[in-house]
Amino acid sequence: MIRGAGSAPPSYPHGPMAQTRGFQLGRQFARWAPLASTALLWPTGPRGPRSRGIRRCSAEELRTPFPEIEARKTGNLVTVDGTHSLYYEVSGNPKGKVVLFLHGGPGDGSSPKHRRLFDPEVFCIVAFDQRGAGQSVGKKEFNTTEKLVQDIEQLRLHLGVESWELLVGGSWGSTLALAYSTRFPARVKAMVLYSIFIPSQASIEFPYSAAGAGLFFPEAHEAFAAAVDATGAQPGELLGRYAERLASEDTKVRNAARSAYLRWIMRLLSLEPDESIIEEVARNPEDAGDGLAIEMRYMANGCFVDADQLLEECKRIAHLPCAIVHGRNDLLCPPANAWRLRQRLPRAKLIFVPQAGHSSSLAPALRSEILKAIDGHR
Repeated sequence: MIRGAGSAPPSYPHGPMAQTRGFQLGRQFARWAPLASTALLWPTGPRGPRSRGIRRCSAEELRTPFPEIEARKTGNLVTVDGTHSLYYEVSGNPKGKVVLFLHGGPGDGSSPKHRRLFDPEVFCIVAFDQRGAGQSVGKKEFNTTEKLVQDIEQLRLHLGVESWELLVGGSWGSTLALAYSTRFPARVKAMVLYSIFIPSQASIEFPYSAAGAGLFFPEAHEAFAAAVDATGAQPGELLGRYAERLASEDTKVRNAARSAYLRWIMRLLSLEPDESIIEEVARNPEDAGDGLAIEMRYMANGCFVDADQLLEECKRIAHLPCAIVHGRNDLLCPPANAWRLRQRLPRAKLIFVPQAGHSSSLAPALRSEILKAIDGHR
């Protein structure tokens, strides 16, 4: 329960089912998600190896998000270092189990659609926009993983929450959830993590490398590199070029880099990228905002995390109930990320979702398994 919460849960209007938001692409991508939900769910037969603690989803009826709800409380929190103002919101049952949702990116921002992952009669849902993302503003140079971890703890204290009864994060949000929970293990009771990202050099470089995701879309990767005069460059140099141009003060340079980046990264989100949608989004680079620059700054700096140390520190949270959900065909964060994490959290339940990519917006089966995992913490 959050300090000062009311005594009765609000009513919740019903609305049409919609997708949760795509990865790292800013708010403009939300309107395309329902059109691009082309991922298929293939049944998992009785044959094949089954490792202890690992489940492969079956072709049962898919779960859909909860009805749309409005935030019942919003606010802005000035960070301890005084460099940022963070937007936060609280929705759902004021006397419910307190869950914190951590968005992806870095730089993507939270969305009203994220509230729909949770039963609003059961959970008190807290979300916030990380530094520089969404409605949060501040000095871009004061933005590191360590500062985000401290921001989460500051938000907990500000809301009067004794501990987060559930911590949920996808992609970069899963990284941040691990960074926070290993630093403050007594403040987290359980976790649901999906589309896992462990920021090793190999994991950071894979989506941008000709020898990584570029193997699947060689012609598109060549155009991606050529757009910043980095044909044949090593992944680190390519990341550096994009980090520089996405942060450029020159609008023409910045928007050209945004468009090229969007054309590349969007085709890695799902099993069947829609070229018409990709081009429509890429033609409006201003809509992407500063999130892409934040993301590239993090990637070019190793996400300000020692990945090996982060995994080592997972021993501090090995006792926590945890579900790990990952698309089997994820081209942004390959399944090896989830497997590495599961090796450090042997009690966690690992669910590989067949025929699913990275974005839960574009893979109904992946989203369904996330919903089921969250529902297990009623």
